[in-house]
Amino acid sequence: MLQLCTLSSSSKGNSIFIGSQKTSLLIDCGIPLGRLEKSLKVLGKRADNLNLTITHDHTDHTSGVGRLIEKYKAILKRDTQDFTVGDLLVSPFKVPHDIECYGFSVHHKNSKISVLTDLGEIENEALKRISDSDIVVIEANHDERLVQENRCYPYHLKKRILSSYGHLSNRDCAKACLYLVQSGVKQIILAHLSESNNYPELAFRTVVDYLYQHGVAEGEDVKIEVAGANRMSGLYEVKGNK
Repeated sequence: MLQLCTLSSSSKGNSIFIGSQKTSLLIDCGIPLGRLEKSLKVLGKRADNLNLTITHDHTDHTSGVGRLIEKYKAILKRDTQDFTVGDLLVSPFKVPHDIECYGFSVHHKNSKISVLTDLGEIENEALKRISDSDIVVIEANHDERLVQENRCYPYHLKKRILSSYGHLSNRDCAKACLYLVQSGVKQIILAHLSESNNYPELAFRTVVDYLYQHGVAEGEDVKIEVAGANRMSGLYEVKGNK
């Protein structure tokens, strides 16, 4: 059985737990150590046997890494090729961002969970890599109109966000979700929402409406949820019935 819980997902801090009964893996640690410890306790997991990998070196994904390694000797694994941690197989794949950045597919027996956040666009190769996943965590960072109308953001920041090396918009996320659903994905979690240029209801409705326009019914053909910015999600379990 493969488990997933998003511990935090926003422009201010990101961390995702994926694990089996034997192995615990943390993708990113951009939250304070105390908060991570409390989250793991809720899950019934221990911080002293964590494996760790990170998507990229921006602080909202790495700010807690140093303290975690210092206190618990967490094992940080960074590789561009497939690697194993315990009984999990982790497959990294590069995604377009303004710094070297990776998505991950985590395999356990017949189960597969994929995570890709912080990317300006989804290339066909990445979509193919995750199309047979049981659960996909995917970025729905912003609404393009809200970015363009944001008076607090200078032009260069807007240009970065909207570029192919910035962040994924709700609209582009919706297009990717359609491909994934048509490939058999049944559970999608929208993640890394901007607190300035998006909100959960807008991200959810943009994706669900786009799917509906193409004959896909949320709740019947696929389950769409939004990861909380400052709270844990529920615990998702994949039992490998494929």
